Amino acid sequence: MGKSWRPPTVDIGWAAYVSPFLLPISFFWDIFSYWRLLLRFWCSSGADNHQKNVSFVQEQVRAWRKKGNGRKMCTARPSWMSISQQKLGYKDRMFKVKVDSLQDIVNVDKEKMVVTVEPGITIGFLNRALVSMGYTLPVVPELDSLTIGGLVMGGGIESTSHKYGLFHHICTEYEVVTADGEVLTANQEVNDFLFHAIPMSYGTLGFVTSISINMVKYKPYIRLTYRASYNLDDTVQLLDTETHKKTANDSVEGIAFSKHTAVIMTGQFVRREEVEKEKINRMGLWYKPWFYQYVRTFLTKGKGEHVEYVPTLDFHQRHNKPTFWLSHVWLPWADGPCARFLTGWMLPMNHQLLQLVKETFIGVDFADNCVLQDFIIPIQHIKLALELNHSATGIYPLWMVPARLHFPTIPRTLLPKAGDVMFVDVGVYGFSHLPDWAGRDKTLRQFEKFTLKHNGFQALYAETLLSFDEFRSMFPRVVYDQARDRLPLCREAFPEVYQKVSRNGRKVGQAKDDDDLRKHA
Repeated sequence: MGKSWRPPTVDIGWAAYVSPFLLPISFFWDIFSYWRLLLRFWCSSGADNHQKNVSFVQEQVRAWRKKGNGRKMCTARPSWMSISQQKLGYKDRMFKVKVDSLQDIVNVDKEKMVVTVEPGITIGFLNRALVSMGYTLPVVPELDSLTIGGLVMGGGIESTSHKYGLFHHICTEYEVVTADGEVLTANQEVNDFLFHAIPMSYGTLGFVTSISINMVKYKPYIRLTYRASYNLDDTVQLLDTETHKKTANDSVEGIAFSKHTAVIMTGQFVRREEVEKEKINRMGLWYKPWFYQYVRTFLTKGKGEHVEYVPTLDFHQRHNKPTFWLSHVWLPWADGPCARFLTGWMLPMNHQLLQLVKETFIGVDFADNCVLQDFIIPIQHIKLALELNHSATGIYPLWMVPARLHFPTIPRTLLPKAGDVMFVDVGVYGFSHLPDWAGRDKTLRQFEKFTLKHNGFQALYAETLLSFDEFRSMFPRVVYDQARDRLPLCREAFPEVYQKVSRNGRKVGQAKDDDDLRKHA
C-alpha cells in the first residue's frame, strides 16, 4: 500500500510561539471584516463609494505625472499582505498608489448572473456573501485570504478548473485606470485588447478598479467520491479518466502522499433533496480533522469508491484551516483532537498577520529547503512531473488539480502551445528533507526547464529564475506587448511584468530605474 506519510519535522522556531497570540486577533479581525463587507453591501455604500474610490486612484495617477520624478508606479499594498515568498523590495523605489479602499461588492446582477467587485475583496468574504444570497462562483480558490485582483492578475485555480478554466476565465469585464489617469472599460466587445492582456499582467498595464465575474446558482452539497491509488501509473490513469469523464464531474482533485500512494477525489454539486442524509460529512465544523489528514485515511480503506455528501461551503474552505498542509509550520500542535476542539473555531489563521510579524521582526527570507511552487503541465506529462518532484524534492503531500486553458474566445496568440489538451497543476508546498538536496535555486531551475520543455506554465506568485527569453517563451507576449504599446504612457508608468515576478528581472529593473531617476535629478 506504499509508505505511510507523516507530517514533516521542521524547525518552526519563532512562528510556533507567536501564533497562539495571533490566533484570537486573526479571528476577531476576520469577523469584523466580513460583517463590514455585508453591511456596506446591504447599505449600498460599496456601490455608492465606488466612483469616489476610482477618482482617488485617478488623482494619484495624475499626481505621478507631476511628482513621479521618473519613478514607475505600483500599488501601496505592503508585501506582507501578499502570498508571495518573493522579496518585494522593488516597491520602495516606486511611486506608490493607494488602492486599499477598493474592497467592496459593487453590484450583484441576478438577471445576468454577474457580480461586480473591487479588486481588494478576498475570495473568502466574497464567496460567503454570495452564498448568503443563494449564489457562488464557478471557480472558488480554497484560501480565503486571496484577493480577487490577485487571482486575476497573478492566476487562480481550483478543483472546478477542468470545466471553467483559471479564475480569469470566468471574468467578463474589467475597469482600469490607465497611466494617463483615464478610466477604461474592457470586455470582449470594448477594448478587447486590454481585456485579454490584463490576466497575468501583475499590475503592469494599469490599476484595475473593478472586476465583473460570472456567478452560478448555489447548490448546498457536493457528492464527493474518494478513490485511493497505490501505484503511480494508476494515479495518473485515474486522474486522466476522471478529468475527461463525459458524465461531467464538477470537481476533480488529487492529493499524493508518496510516489505511489494518492487519493483522487471527484464531486458533483447536488440539491438538498438529492442528499443521502446518513452520508453527510460536515467537515467544516471546528473540531473536524484537517482535510488532507482526513483524505489520507482513505489509503487504509483499500481500493473502491467511498462516497459522502459535504456542505458546499465547507468544501470550498476545505484547505483553509491547514493552509493545505503548511499550518504545521506555525501551529504544530493545532491538529490534535483536544487542540481542534479548544481552538479549531479560531482557524484559519490570517496568514497576513504572521507575514507582518515575520517581515517586521524576523526578516523576509525563507529556509533554503522551503518550496512553494505551482507548475501547470499538460496532462500527458504528469507522470514525468510527479517523478521529477519525487527525485528533486521528495515533498509530500502533493496537490494535483486539472485545468482547461484552451477556449474559443481566447485570441489565437494566447492559446497554449500544447494545444487543446487538459493541464494539471502540480502544487509543491513544504520542506525538502532529502539528504542530497540540491538547494532551492538549482531545484527550481530543474522544474523550470522541465516546464518549458513540456509547454507548461509556472505560477507567477512564486519565485522564478527564468531568463527573459525563457519567460517570453513560457508566457505568450503578443497581446501583452501590444497593450503596453497602445495604452498611453504605459511603458513609462509601469515596469515590465518580468521585472516584478523574476529575481533576475528585479535586478535589471532596479538598474534601469536608477538610470531613469538620474535623468530626472
